[in-house]
Amino acid sequence: MKNLYEPLIHSSIKTIINQFHRKPDNFFNEHEFHHYCYHVFYKKKEFSKQYKTSDGFKTNILHPEFPTLQKFSRKNIAIDPRGVRARYDMAILNPEFIENNPLKKVRCRDISLFKDTSDYKSKNLIAAIEFKYIIEHSPKFIHEIKYDFFKLNSAEEVVLKYMLVFTNTIDREIDCFKDIKRDTDIKIIYVTVFDENGKKIMRSKQIPKDWMI
Repeated sequence: MKNLYEPLIHSSIKTIINQFHRKPDNFFNEHEFHHYCYHVFYKKKEFSKQYKTSDGFKTNILHPEFPTLQKFSRKNIAIDPRGVRARYDMAILNPEFIENNPLKKVRCRDISLFKDTSDYKSKNLIAAIEFKYIIEHSPKFIHEIKYDFFKLNSAEEVVLKYMLVFTNTIDREIDCFKDIKRDTDIKIIYVTVFDENGKKIMRSKQIPKDWMI
């Protein structure tokens, strides 16, 4: 499963990076950027292919704003049973999860359907992807990136985990990853495109190093 989908995910990420390099001002906000990223992934037939649930409904494996199984405190960046469920910016569902469960469970809206502790480690998701699009650098992004990182790091139901951070400015740029652990299975890329003497310059940072070559 990992070997089948991982190259397709990386190929999609490279397409997004190339488009961002060419047209870094195409997106006015993060919501618009999310739409484009979903479009890039959905164009691959493997991600738009439909599977039938155990009760006869059809759905594809690619879904934005997919609910987490854990509840979190966003302020304290912690798992909190009294907190609220978060959402992954984009999730790629395991076809077996779709085929072996009714649509109501596949949608993951009703947490009471996940009663068994094994549900939380069942690898229902092939991948979970978090996006950040920075148009103005601010210390608040450090907290948001830490929160997204913690959310992914806590996701035992996910096989492949990604954080993709894009920015089209270096004005007051901040190192958002200075306190991020390096010894996890989360793959991170930070892409900066900026103007220098009328030329678009792109630089990127990968954690761990060179995971997407």
